[in-house]
Amino acid sequence: MHLEPGWYIDAREIGNMARYINHSCDPNCKLVPVNVNGYMRVAIICIKDVGPGQFLCYDYQFDTQHGEKFTCRCGAKNCRGTMKGIKKDEQEQKKTKKELIADAKARVQRDKKFLEGVAKSEVERLNLTGPYTPGAEKEPANLVAAGPHERDRYDAQVSRIFLWRNVVAGSDFSAKYWRHVTRLKAGGKKKRKLPREERTVDVISMIG
Repeated sequence: MHLEPGWYIDAREIGNMARYINHSCDPNCKLVPVNVNGYMRVAIICIKDVGPGQFLCYDYQFDTQHGEKFTCRCGAKNCRGTMKGIKKDEQEQKKTKKELIADAKARVQRDKKFLEGVAKSEVERLNLTGPYTPGAEKEPANLVAAGPHERDRYDAQVSRIFLWRNVVAGSDFSAKYWRHVTRLKAGGKKKRKLPREERTVDVISMIG
């Protein structure tokens, strides 16, 4: 099922009980895209009264060039003999100019909304990065800028998560910052070591 450009639901990978609903050329249900908290979902809506014990069904409308491989034996009076959908150009020919324009505008709005959703999710992911270590209380001792904590060394080394020496060196933001400043001040000349008081930097402000 196509949700948005580049997004599909593939029941071969994961799905709920709806994956067992069969196809019919004369269905009693239809698929309706629904926006749920900013995410597109597909709802299966009844378009006819369904009696007790009657099976739910909808028109699969497979987008394929090999309709003969998807034989339909639903037995409906209007059975196409295939689960392949009607060609889009055939559907477009049946629409009026006004309907075509409305469809085009709707597609533009859907694409715009999708892109806005992508941009929003990127911002949300970036906001997950903060000055404190994950799961830690907001205390100075748990600041990322404070470097690795000795209490984590054992777990990191025993579990072989990372090389402790690399984390120690990589977390010295102040030293890296002033090495960069020193190179800029040197201007291609011999590097000048800055006095200790000049090497102090507010790393927290830099991260913020």
